[in-house]
Amino acid sequence: MERVVQLVAEYQWWIYGVLGLVLIFFLRRAMMARRESVRSTFKLEQEQAQSRYNRSVVISAAILLVVIAAFVVSNPLMSTPQVTPEPTPTVTTGPLVKATLTPTPLPPTITPTPKPSPTPIARPTRLTPSPEVVATRTPQVRLPNCPNPNARITSLGINQIITGNVAIHGTASIDSFQYYKIEVGPGQNPSTWAVVGELHYTPVVRGQLETFNSGAYPPGTYALRLVVVDQTGNYPEPCQVTVIVQH
Repeated sequence: MERVVQLVAEYQWWIYGVLGLVLIFFLRRAMMARRESVRSTFKLEQEQAQSRYNRSVVISAAILLVVIAAFVVSNPLMSTPQVTPEPTPTVTTGPLVKATLTPTPLPPTITPTPKPSPTPIARPTRLTPSPEVVATRTPQVRLPNCPNPNARITSLGINQIITGNVAIHGTASIDSFQYYKIEVGPGQNPSTWAVVGELHYTPVVRGQLETFNSGAYPPGTYALRLVVVDQTGNYPEPCQVTVIVQH
């Protein structure tokens, strides 16, 4: 099915041109049949002209429907990522209970006893950590566990916070490679996916796969996945990673 959509998208203007010419032909034929029906004096000629007019109108309508279908197939609407609405707080009805304040008794007055001056304690000198120590404290990015090494994302970690344009790196090069795509969906396990950018028909090995504009999406949790399709239309299990978009 994706192959058919791809072919229609590539040759959509040729399809529009051919169908437009055919549509003009049958519209002109309908107009001529209509004029002939009005000008004819014999009933048989009027019926034949009316029959040609009806056929031309039906065929023109069918061609128009085909043009609309080709436009819808070649220009799919990219749905805006859906954000899960926050639950509405439930208001509990019933009589209100007035809170009673119980006064807290004051603590007894304590006369302070003078204490001897403490002996000053020498403070230890604060040591500056070396660059090697600072490097070990940097949190490590935990990459997604992708089952296929030839279809994996290597630049985004699980629950990584991202802003603005983010370059997605990885590998997309399986046997009988046809194309790959990056998809995005709202939440950790989306039910709907939208293509980021476009389909890519050149394999990539340890390089940039796509650029994700996170600023076009509301803040929240999203899932990104890499889908690599072979010549038969099949694909291995997609490599999926969850990220957090912040503005």
